[in-house]
Amino acid sequence: MKLAVVSDVHGNLEAFKAVLADAEALGVDKIVSLGDLACGPNAYECVDLALEQRDKGKLGACLLGNGDVLDTSQFNLPDEAVYWSRERREAALTPQEAKRWNFLGEAPRVWQEGQFLFVHGSPRNPRDEYVYGDDAFDADKMSALFDATPRYCFQGHTHVPGVFVEETNKTYSYYSAAELEGGVFPLDERKLMVNVGAVGDSREPSCYVVVYYEESGVDDKIEFRYPAS
Repeated sequence: MKLAVVSDVHGNLEAFKAVLADAEALGVDKIVSLGDLACGPNAYECVDLALEQRDKGKLGACLLGNGDVLDTSQFNLPDEAVYWSRERREAALTPQEAKRWNFLGEAPRVWQEGQFLFVHGSPRNPRDEYVYGDDAFDADKMSALFDATPRYCFQGHTHVPGVFVEETNKTYSYYSAAELEGGVFPLDERKLMVNVGAVGDSREPSCYVVVYYEESGVDDKIEFRYPAS
C-alpha cells in the first residue's frame, strides 16, 4: 500500500498538480490532505482537484486546516446573524460552488486509520498547534504529544518537513527531511510524528510524503518527495 500525505497547498495550483502527477506516477493508492488546501490564489481550483480525487475513490480524507476557516466570532455577530448570512450565501451558490462549500464544510479536523493518525497541527491540538524541530528538547511537550499519538502521526502547519521520534528510553529526537539519506525514514517499533512539509509554500521547496506499508510491516517506510523542485 502506498499513501500520499500532503499539507498546506495554500491554493498553489501548479504545485498541487505536480504533487498529484508524481503520486500517480508512483502508483499511490490513496491521498490524504492535512488541511490549508483552500487559502491562496487558486483555492477553488485546488478544491476541485481534491474533489476529482474523491470522485475517483483516491481521496482518503481532506482535513480542515486553520487557514480553511474564518472565525466569525471575531466580528461579535450573534448566532442568528451568522446563520442568516450563511443561508443566503448558500442559496446563491452555483452547483459547483455548493459542492466545494459542502466539501469544506464536512472536512474533519482529525482522521485515523489503524495506527496512523492525521492532523493539521498536532495530535493534541489538531488544527492550531505548531510543532518545530527545537521542540524535541522540550520533554514535557513531547511527552504530551506522543501520549496523544497512537503510533504514527502525520501533521503539517509549520511547513517544515521532518520526523520526531520517541526513543525506547523515552527521550526524543528530531531529523529534518534534508538530513535523511534519500529522504527516507523507516517505520519501526518507535512512535513517530511526521511533518510532511508544505506543497504550496513559495519560500520552501514543495514537499509531501509517501507512506509505504504492508500488513507484514517489513520494509515499511516514509519518503519525502519534492516533485516541483
